[in-house]
Amino acid sequence: MTSLAALFDWLAAGKAMTSAAARRGNATDFRLRRLPKEEIHLYVKSIDNTTVVRLVDKKDWLASVGMAGGVLTASLLLIAMLLPGGYTLLASHRMEQLKHDRDRMTNELRVLRSRQAALVSPSQLEQYAGHNFSTPTAAAVIFAPPSKGAVASLGTRH
Repeated sequence: MTSLAALFDWLAAGKAMTSAAARRGNATDFRLRRLPKEEIHLYVKSIDNTTVVRLVDKKDWLASVGMAGGVLTASLLLIAMLLPGGYTLLASHRMEQLKHDRDRMTNELRVLRSRQAALVSPSQLEQYAGHNFSTPTAAAVIFAPPSKGAVASLGTRH
């Protein structure tokens, strides 16, 4: 409670001095109040550490390196344990994607084959040929001569 009372005195003293100085109009008559525990003096001695040689603690360094190595090893083991599961997950996703692509391409092939069958049907060919189509005569057909490396030829001797 003494600290609370000192705080109240400090606040009240500041207001009392301000109002008293305002009434008097003389600013040079202010007195400083006592600070709490102002009788305690601390002596600070400057210390020069420029000539002190630092000792290297090898045990501390080895402990730090050992901890870093242990953490690195533990993280590598954790990654090595999780890697096969991740690879399996990616491989199964790729397999499902390939199955989906195979099904899509099979359906597309079926559609293309049905379109081809519709285009090559006899009724469709007659429609393309129209009424002007006639079978060519044998004299109008020109056969290409066989190449020199051909095994057999059609009725001509060389």
